[in-house]
Amino acid sequence: MISLFKCEFMKTRRRYVFMTAWAILAAFLAWIYPRHQSADLLRLGWMENLYELPLVNAIFMPLLSIIVSSRLCDIEHKGYMLKQLAVTEKRGKIYDAKLIYGLAIMMSCVMISWGMTIAFGYHVGYQGGVPIKLYLFYLLFTAVPTISVYLFQYTLSLCFKNQAIPFFVGAMGTFLGTFSMFLPQFPWLRRSLIWGYYGALSFVGLFGWTKENRYQYAHFDVIGIDWLSFIILVFVCVGMYLIGREIFKRKEL
Repeated sequence: MISLFKCEFMKTRRRYVFMTAWAILAAFLAWIYPRHQSADLLRLGWMENLYELPLVNAIFMPLLSIIVSSRLCDIEHKGYMLKQLAVTEKRGKIYDAKLIYGLAIMMSCVMISWGMTIAFGYHVGYQGGVPIKLYLFYLLFTAVPTISVYLFQYTLSLCFKNQAIPFFVGAMGTFLGTFSMFLPQFPWLRRSLIWGYYGALSFVGLFGWTKENRYQYAHFDVIGIDWLSFIILVFVCVGMYLIGREIFKRKEL
């Protein structure tokens, strides 16, 4: 397995996969960076992040998954490398090595974005201490949906030589998942789409906001964690891994 990881690094070091992922992450951070904050938002800043960031994650993390998985798999299709690798290594190991390598890139971006979000809060002067327990929940509920989306995109990119197909499917899924976040009255819609779990696992609500007073009398509060959705998503991740691995093992190269 170690030799496969080294092989992945050697194949991708000149394709700047990490640099591409971090460039998208930089765009994500530029989007969320609070350039100007009123006194009310400084008071509410830590909780406001937990309220707003799941929507931003639902847009950027699937996009990142599409690009990383496509760049990692496209090199195999162009050079017919999968057939050559399958001669020397079992297909299951090939699938696992490329998956772990891609997930390492994705999780590095998730961790950096999480850390920078907290650093931004301290930089602009959010009032009060960071609610670290809630931010750890936020990290967990960002990482697991991202893993599920990446698993899906990775399997598609590995099985289709034409990378336009995974890109189209991922773009449509991202749109539908983001759209489902604006329909909280239909929780089943979020649970039926892996892209919708960023919204299904959001746990902070906004109360008291009005058009006239805006955030003056507003407050954010924890509305409860949907552990059922989390458990469903964990099982979906395991199922997608097992099914995707089996599909690749049976695929004609």
